[in-house]
Amino acid sequence: MPKFAIGQKWTSKTEPELGVGRIIKQDFRTITLHFPASGEQRIYNSKGEPPLNRYILKLGSKAVPIKGTALFVEEIAEKEDGLLYYMSKGKSISEALLSFKPQGEDSSSEILDKLLAKVFSGNFDFCLRERAAKLRGIWKLSIARGMLGPRLRLLPHQLYLSFRASRGISLPRLMLSDEVGLGKTVESGLIWNALQTEGRIKRTLLIVPEHLKNQWLIEFGKRFNHWFTNIDEDYIFEHRKHNPDLQDVFLHHDNVICSLEFLLENRYMAAAALEVQWDLLIMDEAHRLVKTSQGANAEYALAEEFSQKIPGLLLLSGTPIQLAPEAYFYRLRLLDNARFQNWEEFEKNQDSYRKIAKDLSKIPLDSDEELSWDALQKSIPKNSPIRSWMPIKADLSLTASEWMRRVIDALGTGSSVFRNTRKSVKGFPRRVLKTYPLRESEVRSGEWLCSFIREHKKDKILLICSGSDEVSALFALLREKFGEEAAVVFREEESSLERDKAAAAWMQPDGPNILLSSEIGSEGRNFQSAQHLVLFDLPEDSSLLEQRIGRLDRIGQGEEIYIHVPFAKKSKTEMLYLWYHEALGIFEHSLMGGGEMYAKFESELKDYLENPAKKYNQFVKEFLPRGKKEMLLQSKKAEEGRDRLLEFNSQNKKISDELLAEAQKMDLNEELLPFAFDMLERQDIDVQKGIYPDSFVLKGEPEQPEHATLLGVENTRSFENGEVSESDGCSITVVTSRETALSYENVGFFHWEHPVMQRLFDKALSDDFGDTACVVCDFVPPGEILAQYNFILEFSVNARWGINYLFGERFLSVIIDSKGNLQNDLAEALNTMPLKNSKAADILYSDLEYFTTEGFETAKNSLENAIKKIAEETEKRVISILESELHRMEETYMLLRSFELGQSLDQKKKDIIACKKSLENPKLRLNGVRILCAT
Repeated sequence: MPKFAIGQKWTSKTEPELGVGRIIKQDFRTITLHFPASGEQRIYNSKGEPPLNRYILKLGSKAVPIKGTALFVEEIAEKEDGLLYYMSKGKSISEALLSFKPQGEDSSSEILDKLLAKVFSGNFDFCLRERAAKLRGIWKLSIARGMLGPRLRLLPHQLYLSFRASRGISLPRLMLSDEVGLGKTVESGLIWNALQTEGRIKRTLLIVPEHLKNQWLIEFGKRFNHWFTNIDEDYIFEHRKHNPDLQDVFLHHDNVICSLEFLLENRYMAAAALEVQWDLLIMDEAHRLVKTSQGANAEYALAEEFSQKIPGLLLLSGTPIQLAPEAYFYRLRLLDNARFQNWEEFEKNQDSYRKIAKDLSKIPLDSDEELSWDALQKSIPKNSPIRSWMPIKADLSLTASEWMRRVIDALGTGSSVFRNTRKSVKGFPRRVLKTYPLRESEVRSGEWLCSFIREHKKDKILLICSGSDEVSALFALLREKFGEEAAVVFREEESSLERDKAAAAWMQPDGPNILLSSEIGSEGRNFQSAQHLVLFDLPEDSSLLEQRIGRLDRIGQGEEIYIHVPFAKKSKTEMLYLWYHEALGIFEHSLMGGGEMYAKFESELKDYLENPAKKYNQFVKEFLPRGKKEMLLQSKKAEEGRDRLLEFNSQNKKISDELLAEAQKMDLNEELLPFAFDMLERQDIDVQKGIYPDSFVLKGEPEQPEHATLLGVENTRSFENGEVSESDGCSITVVTSRETALSYENVGFFHWEHPVMQRLFDKALSDDFGDTACVVCDFVPPGEILAQYNFILEFSVNARWGINYLFGERFLSVIIDSKGNLQNDLAEALNTMPLKNSKAADILYSDLEYFTTEGFETAKNSLENAIKKIAEETEKRVISILESELHRMEETYMLLRSFELGQSLDQKKKDIIACKKSLENPKLRLNGVRILCAT
């Protein structure tokens, strides 16, 4: 493990475009590097092996201090302070005082030195390096970068939301308020993943209700390949065994999940969390954060403290504004306290916004066709004030849809809130309810269930009940009636790995047709293999019931799902069924406002359920009608206040179609997996066909530490108390198909952004792998010698701009002969014919000397026009996007006249200037040289 010290200079293995960085901060577990050339900072874990190379000048090179006289390096020494000192003729310069632009230092010198010394890698390694450079270039230029790796079905509304949230100039501060079942958790994870991939965030804090913590852990772990550290009472107990001081608990981990209840009950832990410099805060069930003019609850007060210190904030809540407008305003204030300053003013603005929304109500917003200026003009009333804001004539550089979005941003909450509904997002199945009134003895004996299974022996069935004891009893019954392979169980008692294996066995076409699950099966799991859901009992909380149904009620499931509810007559279960069916209507439709209904009727409902025999009739005659009436009022209120403009602004068909097409194209890339398997073979990792469709087992040697590092198995843990393992010894199982990955959640989705794939890219492009080669080619004339130079073109981009994907990196290649003539027409033949490694002994030193000096310069100069064209095309795209965002902000500013927005405008203008400068000086970095000899 390297010894780090402030002042040391390092370069990034994974982001060489950052340039040379200097350690500016160090604590017991992290180091912070500043990279002046790109204006970036990165934080690395100093306890492991961070992806860094020590920056060391070579002997004979020129060391230029920030101040003072330069010297030519004759000797290098590392002293007790951990710094390198460059010495010559009694003088020395500490690396801490070294200029970041040492004169005469060439990043290509190491490769050229190897070439001159006839130090060659094999051609296989050279080709792997070349393939890695091309593939990584494709990935870095992808508009869908950061959205490709998660184990998700590609849904347009989710892709668009992730794109818009992660590509802004500032870290997102948004409320995700989709209806239940549309994937708020997934959306927040996609945003998090995109921001992580772009290098815009390092530390994330996730605060969720205690009963949802397990679900969030599983969602992020299995969908986004990252397991957050669960800090709770058990964690603190273990921590205190080694360190009684709890002040640094949160500093040990970059991504942490805590329950809201835990932080409220342990204020000293909340205080410790507030001391950490988090980049992003995600809070679920934000409707629990309540503040009005009368005061705030403890949950809101805590959220307010965190929101004032953390730049990125995602609040998740399906509760629309109509159900609690003042509390809604104060949640918006957490996101943007400059814009949402005064409740009374907000009410007035909302009144104005509703009038504008009414004026725009006839616009065909739900159409798949792009909104035209003509349709917009015809749909707006002649006396509407909105006409005064419209362009005098159609602005061809601005679509009518984009103009609409700017108005919504400025006058509504469109820049802070995103909301999709089932009416605006298509693809959900229809819920079909089947009920089975039974005698109590029929339920207890399992008679009905056995009969049901016989009728549906060709179907996949998911059964959920609240307790694992019930699951065990049903499991024993079915094994007795139908044999050992009749069913599988999914309970808390089993480990995550055991539950995964059970679900995978059930999903097999010839596997058991029923999966018996306790309540843990309702926590974020995808069970779309089934169309039949048996609710063997019913929970008292409607949100939990909706969660159960949501295991099957998903986009892409098919036309129908069947919900089967058996119950004993006049029992607690029948009363709950009647409450959910007749009052709330949850079995046929997704529930809206269920939390408010539960809060209002909870106490009374529990009272009825305690004594079904005595209170059944009163429950049916009095309680159900009141509940139904209240639910109708809630639904009517929500529908009347449905913000179609906000829903319109939460989607963008043009961008989402582009994202979807790009993601699908990347899924179909035919070069990625062959590269990965070749690279794994080169690392002596055995690749075997797995037992699942499209699956492979990547198996390393346990005694080889580098294998464990590459496969990531040293960081995999069993999912007990919130941790997981998908490995077996020094091996992991992966699937290569997105569709298969959705069905088999116990194995990794081996794709562009899988950690192993990224490590393979890093290894293939590292300094010591395949950067030189010497081969024999049939097409090289006798006595001639050629050189192929592979370059990577990079731009220094500030990650804060959120547009790294527009810059990316380009792979460029040049072939020249020993006289400096270009031979690029041979590139195609070079890629198709078999090449053999050549002995370098016969190559003249003079030829190699030419290729490391004049020939190298000739190769670089030959690319000037190509580089200029790439820079111009990139500038056109980048400036177009930045200026479009600038115009959007300017129009919002003209309507709101916000001081803070004015400051953001100034910053945006500065960014455009800085962006143009970065495009003026792209960096051409030598990635490899291959000598081509005659046979």
